Amino acid sequence: MNNKITLYIKTIVMLAFIMFGVFVIFSSSIYPISADNTKKLEKSISAPSQNHPASEFEKKLKIAFLTDGLFSDAGWGAFGYNAAQALEGKYSYMVDYKENVPIPKIEETLRDYANSGYDIIISHGFEWGKPAVKVGKDYPETKFVIFTGLVNSSNVASIYPMQQEGTYVLGALAATMSKTGIIGFVGGERYPNLINIYEGYKQGAQDVNPAVKILVTYLDDWDNSTKGKKAAISQIDRGADFLLQVADTSGHGVIEAAKERGIYAFGAISDQNKLAPNTVLTSFVLDAEKAFDRIITLVKTSNFSGQIFKPGLEAEKGASGDGIVYIAPFHSLEHTVSDNVKLRLEKLKEDIINGNIKVPERYSNNIGNYLNNTG
Repeated sequence: MNNKITLYIKTIVMLAFIMFGVFVIFSSSIYPISADNTKKLEKSISAPSQNHPASEFEKKLKIAFLTDGLFSDAGWGAFGYNAAQALEGKYSYMVDYKENVPIPKIEETLRDYANSGYDIIISHGFEWGKPAVKVGKDYPETKFVIFTGLVNSSNVASIYPMQQEGTYVLGALAATMSKTGIIGFVGGERYPNLINIYEGYKQGAQDVNPAVKILVTYLDDWDNSTKGKKAAISQIDRGADFLLQVADTSGHGVIEAAKERGIYAFGAISDQNKLAPNTVLTSFVLDAEKAFDRIITLVKTSNFSGQIFKPGLEAEKGASGDGIVYIAPFHSLEHTVSDNVKLRLEKLKEDIINGNIKVPERYSNNIGNYLNNTG
């Protein structure tokens, strides 16, 4: 009997030790209570690992995107806004957006953002150049980028895409397909960038057909679709059967007139086919996302300097190389362009990219005065 009691007690003691050991192991695996374990946990959160690259732990840049245009214009303002948004998504940086800034308020707006501690201020429009240089002197740590600009200083860089290389292709296409031998151009304002765009269009058309006639109208108004439509109808009445418009929301009126009269129009800056799918044959487009991405990279690698970048044509959106100007697809109008014409256009693009065809910058004689008086 005593032996049975002794055996029973031993069994209970052994079970107690086993249960206690299980409890210790179980609780220590869930609750890392030791000081050593706490240090290990803190280290795993703060230090980059293979799953969390060092770039994720860098300072988050504050970026501002400012324009005197409208984000709703389906052209100049919209494409810039979309490009800046893409950067915001890619890098998770904070980007503040401001549209419709009155020209007289440009300097004040730049100064407000610089004073608020923004690291990069992307100014969307030629007229932002001179004010940015002036404000930049007071905020040497802030990086200013003008798209499209022709100014620079130690902390102000400009991106001035060779849009005339894109419009050269459109001019060649228009002159090739025109049945009347007359094509048109409607611009928002007669300033250097627009003159340069027109001259590329003219060169492309005349290289294909030296006898082609090109009608030109400058509206002096970027936000008046009625005015744009009236100018387009005037050109169509004079025989134009292809129209290139570079006029922001005024250009919507040009597209509307082309749609009503049954001719083709070209889009500008953005792929504007969606505005009139059976009318907008193609567009010349600026790959602003690619351009802005390079600026961000220069800032991150401490290689930003005040330069004027002049990227030209690229074979297609996002292609390798420095180009940021490309020709949009024909979309549902693909069947209206013959294979021979498509092959010819591809050859023209290749020759421009390789330098076999030169499309130089051309401006009015008073570009110096324009730059001095802008802003």
